[in-house]
Amino acid sequence: MSNRQPLSQKRYLDSEAYRSMLVQDGERRFREWHTAFLSYQKAFLDDMAQQRQKRTLNKF
Repeated sequence: MSNRQPLSQKRYLDSEAYRSMLVQDGERRFREWHTAFLSYQKAFLDDMAQQRQKRTLNKF
């Protein structure tokens, strides 16, 4: 037994529902990318601060 509907009974999404799904997916992807970006940015800034601190300690 299959849960698939025959082709004649498939329900299609209207364009507004499809657009809404695309927008939600785009927002989800952006959140994932932005979270990763912020993580890399923090690591970079922390590393720069650490290097700056080492340079000032080595001057004395």
